[in-house]
This record gives sequence, structure tokens and C-alpha cells, in this order.
Amino acid sequence: MQWRRHGPWFRRALTIGLLLGGLALWVHHLRAADWHGMLGVIGAMPAASLLAAMALAAASYAVYAGFDLLGRRVTRSHVNPRRLWAIGLVSHAFALNLGPAGIGLRLRLYTRHGIDAAVAAALWVFNVATNWIGFVVLAGLAFASRSLSLPRHWGSVASASRPLGFALLALVLAYVLACAMAHGRSWTVLGRRFTLPSPGVALMQCLSSVLNWALLAGVLTALMQHRVEYAAVLGALMTSALALAIVDVPGGLGVIEAVFVALLGSQMPAAELLAALLAYRAIYFIGPLIAAMLAYLALEFDADAHRARSLNPPGRSQPVRFPASARGVLAPPARRPSSGSPRSRP
Repeated sequence: MQWRRHGPWFRRALTIGLLLGGLALWVHHLRAADWHGMLGVIGAMPAASLLAAMALAAASYAVYAGFDLLGRRVTRSHVNPRRLWAIGLVSHAFALNLGPAGIGLRLRLYTRHGIDAAVAAALWVFNVATNWIGFVVLAGLAFASRSLSLPRHWGSVASASRPLGFALLALVLAYVLACAMAHGRSWTVLGRRFTLPSPGVALMQCLSSVLNWALLAGVLTALMQHRVEYAAVLGALMTSALALAIVDVPGGLGVIEAVFVALLGSQMPAAELLAALLAYRAIYFIGPLIAAMLAYLALEFDADAHRARSLNPPGRSQPVRFPASARGVLAPPARRPSSGSPRSRP
């Protein structure tokens, strides 16, 4: 009884705390950015490299936001696809820069637009799983083709890199086959019901995620002005993503730079490599974050109106009202009341 009484106040306080925490992280992240260095590096780069990097970054955001549209098909969410795609764009920028706080803001936008908490959690899990499916596919291809090898001083682990690649590819293939064979079935785990997507959706997960990772590597390759091979950049990018999965640092501050210098420092001077990474941070992290802040406010304040419009769309036809002269023809005749009672029979 006390929870029912104080529950709404607790939810409001939690929402306000989440928004204030996200705002504090925004301010801290933007103040910690090296604005002078970013502007200097960007101003010294060729215009063609910058335009190519910006176009590839925009394409990457668009593809990543499309993960939510695939999740919409699986969860059968009723939110407008364009609105859900916009939520995916904003949430991706938040997650990159703010870490766990970005996840909270994503779930906040989901629920504000009428998505049930359980469905919102399922959408987030599907989003994360799709991202890592592409990672596994690329890692498997790289190890199996020996285009990416582990350091030799790792001994037996390095020699097992090719079998590891085939094992990763087999794991993804098993997932697609399971979706084909067990689609429509559901399992209950810890009180939650899980259903595998269709094989078409599973294949789209693989393709869209691989495309997103490829676009990300393209952004960095363009900023490095193709002085480092694309495959090496992709390998460094995936290694930094794996490091960030273990040590979650908002914005990847320091982690991305350390991994790239360690892996690519011999192919490009460290100063120029760090300059390219600084431009990458401005184009892929800081710039989208500023735009996402404004878009978040628009989505937040328009959420109630959007839910009202979705329940009562303007194109919905009004109930047909027949004129009094036609009611006797089109409507069934009314039953006469039974004798002794003013009411009709049920």
C-alpha cells in the first residue's frame, strides 16, 4: 500500500535524477573536450578528407539507428518508425559519450513514447546484440583469413587464431540456423519470455552491423588520409571496442588513443595519429552529442503529443451516423418490451 502511495513520487524523483545526472555528464564531457586542439586539427586537414569522414560518420549513425527498426519488427512495437529511428540516433550519441547514463536516457525515451518497460528493455538488448553480432562476424573473417593475427609472443593462443575465427563464424551461423528452425517458439527465463527473430531479421542483423563497423573504420581511414591500411584500422577499432567493453569509460577517453598508438604507432607518427583521433572524436562524438542534446529536448517535450496523435490519428474516420429516415432500413428492428415490463428482453 505504501509503495502504491509513494510509487509515483519515487518514479518522478528517479526521472529527475536521471535527467540531472545526464546533464551533469554532458557539461563535464563538453568541458573536458580539447576544443582548441580539435579546431586546429580539423582546420589543418584537407577538405576532401573531412567531407568523406563526415559523410561516413552520418551513414554510420543512420545504419546504427536502423537497429531499432529491426527491433521494432521483433518486439512488435507500435511507435512510428521515423520517431523510433530518431530515438536511435539520439541514444547512440548519448551511449557513446555518456556510457551507462546514455542507456538510461534511451530507456527514458522509449517509455516516454508509450513503450512498455519490458519491451523497452528487449529493444535495448536487441540493439546491443546486433552491434556485437557484426563484431563477431568481422573478427571471425579476420582470424579465419589470417588478415588479422594475434601477437606471436602469445604462444599457443596466437597459433589458434585461425581455428578461433572459424569458431566465431560457426557461432553466428548457428544463431541464424536457430532463428530459421525455432522461429515462433518462445522460452521463459527468470520470468521473462524470449522469442528468436525470423531468419531474415537475423541476416539483416549481421549485414547492418558489419556495415556499421565498416563505416566506422572508413571514418578513421579517411581522417588518417589513407596512410594506414584499412584492415589495420579496422583491427585497431575492434580492439579498442573490446577494451571499452571490459573497461567502460564514457567517450572512450584515453582508451581509444592508447590502443591505436600501441597498434598503429609504427605505421604513422604518434603526433599525426593522435591528431586524426582528435578529429575523429570531434566528428563522431562531440558534434553528434551537441545535436543529440537539442533533439532529445524536442523528443522529450513532444512525447505526450505524439502518444496522443498515435492513439487518435488525424486520418481516422469518424463513426458513421445514419439519418433518422434510414435507421429503420439499415438498423435491425428493436424488440418490443415484454408484457408487464418496460424493459426489453436481454
